[in-house]
Amino acid sequence: MFRRLLHAQTDPPPSRSAPRGRFSSHPALVALVALVLTAFSLAAPAAYAAMSRDAAAAPAQVLTWTAGDGYMGYTSAPTTAVAGPTTIVFENSAATGNTTGMPHTLTFDTSNPDYNTDVSLNIQASPSDSAGGRHTAEVTLTPGVYHYYCAMPGHMMSGELTVTAAPGNDTTAPDTSATVSGTKDASGNYVSSATVTVSASDAESGVATVEYSLDDGAYRDYGAPVQVSGVGQHTVAYRATDKAGNTSAVKSVSFTVVAAPPADTTPPEVSASVSGTKDASGNYVGGATVTVTASDSGSGVATTEYSLDGGPYLSYSAPVAVNRAGSHTFLYRATDKAGNTSTAKSLTLTVVDSKPPTDCPETDDRSTVFVGTVNTGIPNRVTANGCTINELIEDHRTWASHGEFVSYVGDLVADLRHEGVVDQREAGDIKKAAGRSDVGKPHTAHTER
Repeated sequence: MFRRLLHAQTDPPPSRSAPRGRFSSHPALVALVALVLTAFSLAAPAAYAAMSRDAAAAPAQVLTWTAGDGYMGYTSAPTTAVAGPTTIVFENSAATGNTTGMPHTLTFDTSNPDYNTDVSLNIQASPSDSAGGRHTAEVTLTPGVYHYYCAMPGHMMSGELTVTAAPGNDTTAPDTSATVSGTKDASGNYVSSATVTVSASDAESGVATVEYSLDDGAYRDYGAPVQVSGVGQHTVAYRATDKAGNTSAVKSVSFTVVAAPPADTTPPEVSASVSGTKDASGNYVGGATVTVTASDSGSGVATTEYSLDGGPYLSYSAPVAVNRAGSHTFLYRATDKAGNTSTAKSLTLTVVDSKPPTDCPETDDRSTVFVGTVNTGIPNRVTANGCTINELIEDHRTWASHGEFVSYVGDLVADLRHEGVVDQREAGDIKKAAGRSDVGKPHTAHTER
């Protein structure tokens, strides 16, 4: 009709001698036709533009899934796609290898927030259905990853579809970042080497390449963390390009690598000093205190230990009081963090008993520690107040109950452990002996010494 009206508008007017037609005999109709022609001429470009837009909005891609006799996986399935309108084709027919007539489904998962959930699709296809097993659906895909599956009793066919933005629409460069890892010294420098890890992401077309440059050198493809071992200051620059050709701005990280210190093979230096009141012969009156010091310029001191009069080595944490009258030998040593232990050094001293203790609860100078009749085999050492361990245990005292005695011994060995008189093992053995003893139990008689 438009073409006819256009012709009517452009045909030459009839000659004056020609018979008048309807147009000439009805001026109002002529005006109406002119108005219609004007409307068409104005609307035509918009109509064509709309048609162009519709054509442009047509699905840009067709993605096809096929199924056959297999029940562990689709016969074929796409793995990547571009965001936008898409035709989904799902075919499960004899042509795709289905000879058993088993139906299959293609379902897009919309319940898992780890995947895209904006496409709801659930197609069942069977060689015997009305479409012959071939079905289509129109969807719009967005960038991200879709999870699809075909669930059947006892098994599932599933996969992932990665969708990237259409390259022509992506004008945003990837996001990039880098981290530096390794062993640091006290100044924050990396010892021996440092490792630079670069990461890049692009939510639209996806990352195409990642590159790095070490110390202003040429850019190289980044495929794995970069290890830098040269001693000195370094700078690693990095950038990434997406599939649409957008390249990120160059970023960089700077750090310093220092040489590893030489292996520590030297043990600590140790020394000891004795303090107290001396008599004219140089003996210590009433008691003496031994102070041990240790230093290590390599890895540092880890532990310091001492042994008094042939006893076990104990951990040294504070000056040691030696109060028992007589001659004493004090051994000491230290170990550094590299495991080097110094050769044990020793000092000797003599305490003069100017005022023997008179307030010890009992008198018991047996050579080993007894708890009741239980011999622990532990040396009966003199404690800080001049009394022996046996004298402080008071196993000949009248106790209200066995439990009261065991509790008392537990407190006592805790104090002795703190003073350095016994070590942890010896303290535990004395406590166990108290539990095995009959002290504090009814009708118990102790063997006289």
